[in-house]
Amino acid sequence: MTYKILPGDVAQVLKTGWLSERGEKFQKAALKMAVLRTFSDGEMLYHYGDRAEGLYAIVTGSVRVAAPADDGQEFTAHRGGIGFWIGDLAMLSDQTRLISLQAVGDVRTLMLKNSEILELVRKTPEFYKDFYALTHNNMKTALRIMANLAVQRADQRLALRLLHLAETAHDHEGWIKASQEEISSMIAASLPTLQRILRRFSDSGYVEIGYGRIRVKDRKALLALCQS
Repeated sequence: MTYKILPGDVAQVLKTGWLSERGEKFQKAALKMAVLRTFSDGEMLYHYGDRAEGLYAIVTGSVRVAAPADDGQEFTAHRGGIGFWIGDLAMLSDQTRLISLQAVGDVRTLMLKNSEILELVRKTPEFYKDFYALTHNNMKTALRIMANLAVQRADQRLALRLLHLAETAHDHEGWIKASQEEISSMIAASLPTLQRILRRFSDSGYVEIGYGRIRVKDRKALLALCQS
């Protein structure tokens, strides 16, 4: 559904994420064409294979980023929180979506429509660099995820993923809101394996475990584990 953009929505995207890093002229142009769209828990923002209709920025809540495997099953690749922008690759290439995006909890987004982006770039060609900067950011995230998945030990993969998720959680108490099933998918480990490692991490004081959420308590210890 589409609603009026609130000052707090603008403040969020100017505080963190891709748009916060761009020049003031581009920020004003992007926000001028933004529309607010809301999604309820479990609702799909878009599916793999959909035609691109625009870019999305997460203002409140978070989204599950899922990618298809060769067997047709989707796995959770990432969790995007406040300030996360997505949709650039399909938009810039005029191709279909390579991932599926699902709301986790109630989600507010700012959306930039394809047609208006193309018109903006036609009028101001130098803005192409700003959109490619978003692709650079998202490719950096994707390569980091791939590199961390290549680590052999499951406990190190979990530590690396928790540190990554904690950087973008944007919860004032530091909670990472993700189910254990999602996290096991993110680190390519079985759920029992994940649960054993989490118990060990919790007993060691590295993390705190809540219902559907995890909080990193000892970042230095997790880093040391990754480097051991």
